[in-house]
Amino acid sequence: SIDNYFKVFREDDGNLGSDPPYIGGVSVPDRLYGGLAVAQVVKAVVSLHPHLSPHTVNYKFVSPATASIPIKFKLSQFNEGKMAAITIFQSGKVVGMAHIQSSTEPEVLDSSPFLCPHYNSPNEYASTDELARSGQSHKFIYLQELSYYPMEIRPIETPLFPKSATNRHSTWLRMKPQFHDSLKRSDGLFVVLFMSDFTMLQVASEMYERANVKIKTISSLHHSLRVHETDLDPLSWFLVVVECHVISHRRGRLEALIFDESRKCVMSVVQEGYFLPAPTQSKI
Repeated sequence: SIDNYFKVFREDDGNLGSDPPYIGGVSVPDRLYGGLAVAQVVKAVVSLHPHLSPHTVNYKFVSPATASIPIKFKLSQFNEGKMAAITIFQSGKVVGMAHIQSSTEPEVLDSSPFLCPHYNSPNEYASTDELARSGQSHKFIYLQELSYYPMEIRPIETPLFPKSATNRHSTWLRMKPQFHDSLKRSDGLFVVLFMSDFTMLQVASEMYERANVKIKTISSLHHSLRVHETDLDPLSWFLVVVECHVISHRRGRLEALIFDESRKCVMSVVQEGYFLPAPTQSKI
C-alpha cells in the first residue's frame, strides 16, 4: 500500500509528522528511500501553505533514515512561508535538513529550456517484468531488483546498455495501475518528487562497474531540484534522464531531467553521491 506515502499530519504550526511503513532500498532494505523523504518534506510545507507553489528544494541527507520509524518535521518559516527551513527527525535523531522556496507567482515556475532526448513512447519499451519473462533477465538487473517499488519501470538505456555516447540512465516511470485508486489528482507533484531520486546514483555506479571497480556502498549526500510545472497528472508516465559528467575521489555529481509524456521538462535535479569501493583482495 502507498496510502501513507503522500500524507503528513499536523501537530502544531511548526511540527508535522508521518507514519510508516515507508519503502526501503535494495542493498539496505530498511533504509528509507530518499525520494519519499523529499516528497514528504515538501508535502509538509504545502500542508501548512496550500496556496503556495514550491519551486526550489534543497535536501541534505544527514544520516541514514529507517523505513520503519515515524518521521517528524520541524519547520521554521519566513516571509509568510515562502521560505522554509525544515529539520527531519527519527527517534530524536536528525536524518535530514531541507530548505524550500515557494511563491504565489506562476511566472517563478519558469518554462524549462531543457530538451528531451529522442526516445520512443513508453509502450515501445519492455518493462522490467517483461524483460524477466522474455529471457532477458541479464539486462537492467538492478532495475529488475526494484520491481517491488510502486512504479512500473520501462528502462531505455544505461552505461552498461547504452543507446548513445553519453553516460546516461534513462527510464520511463509511472505509478503501477493497482495504486491509482490511492492517488488524488493533487498528488501529481509529490509523485514526481518521489521519482526524482529513483536510480540517481546508478549511472555513476555502472560507470565504475564498466571500469572494473567494485562498489560496496553508495549513498546520497545532497539532493537539489527545481520545479518547472506543478499541474502534474499522478497517473501519467514520466521520463527520467540521469547523466553523470563529474565523478572523482569517490564522489559523483548527477544531473537529472524529468519530462512528462509531451516531452516537457517538469523538474530538474542535481544530486551529489558518495561511492565506497569494495576492499580489494590481497594477492599475497
